Amino acid sequence: MADQAEKLREMAAANEGTENKSHKMRVITITSGKGGVGKSNITVNLALALARLNKKVVIFDADFGMANVDILLGLIPRYTMHHVVRGEKRLQEIILAGPLGVQIVPGSTGLLEMANLKGLERRLLLKQLLELEKSAEILLIDTGAGISKSVLGFITAASDVLVITNPEPTSITDAYSITKIISQYQLHREVKLLVNQVKNEKEGDEVAERFLRVTQKYLQLSLQYVGCITTDSAVTRSVREQHPFLLAYPNSRAALCIERIAANLTEPGHLNAGEEGMRRFLEKISKIFL
Repeated sequence: MADQAEKLREMAAANEGTENKSHKMRVITITSGKGGVGKSNITVNLALALARLNKKVVIFDADFGMANVDILLGLIPRYTMHHVVRGEKRLQEIILAGPLGVQIVPGSTGLLEMANLKGLERRLLLKQLLELEKSAEILLIDTGAGISKSVLGFITAASDVLVITNPEPTSITDAYSITKIISQYQLHREVKLLVNQVKNEKEGDEVAERFLRVTQKYLQLSLQYVGCITTDSAVTRSVREQHPFLLAYPNSRAALCIERIAANLTEPGHLNAGEEGMRRFLEKISKIFL
């Protein structure tokens, strides 16, 4: 632990005086009630669509144990947050360069290991994480499916929460369950909804309308529908090819859908202004995890 602390001190010294130069980053936590709804694939392609709108984007793969953002992009991470937590690598050394300037932070179990850090090491690590705010405007956090301490922590700390579901009754029920928890425990005042794998836009609108009616009746939060993605064979092919469908099949229905969603999210009033920024996000995360 002494060697680890020394390495972290050296890394922090290299970053001294930089945090005041950063702007405020928007942190969007992307989650779902169940697996199999295409959450990680949407995260990757949404990041690319936002990049095409001249946004600087970082993806944090926080699906502990099932991390696959790198796989969807055909990338092989040599290091992850595990190595940063142990003081073996600086954050900038583990970041993967993706298409269109999108950056990826391979998560592994790194943040869970933060629970074992002492106060000094923890502060120095959090200071490193602030570096992300210098190089990006939007941080997309791809969480694990379902309800866990880590998922709820990322939801609580984020500027925006995007819940993904599909038209299947079990998926809708699970998405409602996580939305209900967000409301009951006042983790967030607003949730954004994306409906994936729909036959057409009409089906997406119908699913969103039913979801909205129930949340308005029983829950104390605001729900914003940001759009849907139609079922498309291009999505399946792109996963096999490890090439995002937005780039591999730019004229596919799914690509056009994700572009509309990205445009919706960047409209005034759709994304929270990010007043709290990365520092506030990390303060919240440290209180929850540590």
